Amino acid sequence: MEEEEILERNQFEELIQGLIDRKYGCSNNFILPSTVTGLRDTIQNLSEMGKMKLAGVGNASSKKQDNEIRGDKINWIQDTSVNPFEIIYLKKVGKFIEHLNKTCFTSIKSFESHYANYEKMSFYKRHIDQFKSEKGRKFSIIVYLNQDWQDQDGGQLSLYPEEGKAQTISPVGGRIVFFRSDEMEHEVHPSSTRDRKSIAAWFKN
Repeated sequence: MEEEEILERNQFEELIQGLIDRKYGCSNNFILPSTVTGLRDTIQNLSEMGKMKLAGVGNASSKKQDNEIRGDKINWIQDTSVNPFEIIYLKKVGKFIEHLNKTCFTSIKSFESHYANYEKMSFYKRHIDQFKSEKGRKFSIIVYLNQDWQDQDGGQLSLYPEEGKAQTISPVGGRIVFFRSDEMEHEVHPSSTRDRKSIAAWFKN
């Protein structure tokens, strides 16, 4: 097994073990700095072209915008993308799903992803990713794309496990967070210093 494959497997196992031990997995450097930069630049280009749109609340049949709940702007990543950095990201997540299905028998069949840009002082209040009327989402991931993020910048993710105390995670570039969509309540806090960029994705069966 090549060194890169060993590193990937260790990252996947770190995420799975974290889910088992504390209801969430977290791994640094899930994607390389060059890919983080490419994906971050893609968000910037989409923003400049006016293609990052305010996100809604609720599923397709009841979606509405509510800035009192969430203020991020999003753009969905297509499976057929020819963007080289999106291809790297999609391939890595696909490998993680293959590992999950092989080792944990999760039966994940697909996933969907979107870019998320939180402008200064924007947030997403405490929520859960699973819709009451749609049970397809099984796991959630967040991949951060921020450069040189410092704790004083704010913008942290808070996780609220059913058992145990809340956990706070800083949105450091390259870091991934992994949890069950139907269990883990979570919240995105505002940053007072700069925009906060990430990719959110959901594994579906």
